[in-house]
Amino acid sequence: MKKLQIADGIHMLTMNVEDILFEGMWEIANGVTLNSYIVQGEKTAIIDGVIGWDGVPETLYKNLEEIGVNPDSIDYLIVNHMEPDHSGWISNFRKIKDDFTIICTDKAAKMVTSFYGEDKVRIVREGDTLDLGKGKVLSFHPVPNVHWPDTMYTYERSTKTLFSCDMFGAFGRMGDHCFDDELTPEEIDFFELEGIRYYSNVMATFTPSLRKAIEKAKTLEINIIAPGHGPVYRKNPQKIIDDYSRFSLYAEGAGKNEVIASNKIFRCQRGAGMPHVEIKGG
Repeated sequence: MKKLQIADGIHMLTMNVEDILFEGMWEIANGVTLNSYIVQGEKTAIIDGVIGWDGVPETLYKNLEEIGVNPDSIDYLIVNHMEPDHSGWISNFRKIKDDFTIICTDKAAKMVTSFYGEDKVRIVREGDTLDLGKGKVLSFHPVPNVHWPDTMYTYERSTKTLFSCDMFGAFGRMGDHCFDDELTPEEIDFFELEGIRYYSNVMATFTPSLRKAIEKAKTLEINIIAPGHGPVYRKNPQKIIDDYSRFSLYAEGAGKNEVIASNKIFRCQRGAGMPHVEIKGG
């Protein structure tokens, strides 16, 4: 697990997962990252869970202490989405601290109660806020059917960070580089292709809802996009918004002029006579 600061008072915990089946059925060819976030003011919130934890309390204590977080100070668990990679840690966290509040949408609340027996739940709706102190204020913005009915964005106002859950995510392992401004040209191409793979498998069916989520993101002033899977965009968050806008139009013929076969990209440039073909990949 990696522990990285992405902004003042905000840390990311991330790990690569390779031996996993998507939806329990399909292999993920190049793995996937699982990202969680911790926001610290006078109070502390975890967004989308602590991943890579073996259920032993001392393991979580160690990871949190390394980024200056006392587990006893955690007041809120924010569940942007109820699939296990975002919520499966709830019951185990009760081994460490019993006095915390789960924050989620009304649709997620029903599942939190049913799956985990939790009753200390705060339901949030569009524009509701949570003041953590020290200038850290979170607001909540449901984006239903991206790609479950319960999904929401969480937005931190002082740093203008959008915690977008599965939205703006990508498959693919991360190496030493976890931020868009660190990625090499090869890594940029890699995560764009893995973004297309992710969109095709996770989001395509929900394209009308996804387009609404893109428009909702545009109403927020965003400096950082921190998704549940894939790199964090802190230099140019507009790139991943533009990519997702383009992905949503692929069915209408808006794709790039290229063909993908295995790990090669064939890019065609039409001109006089025969098209020029550029081949990338090994």
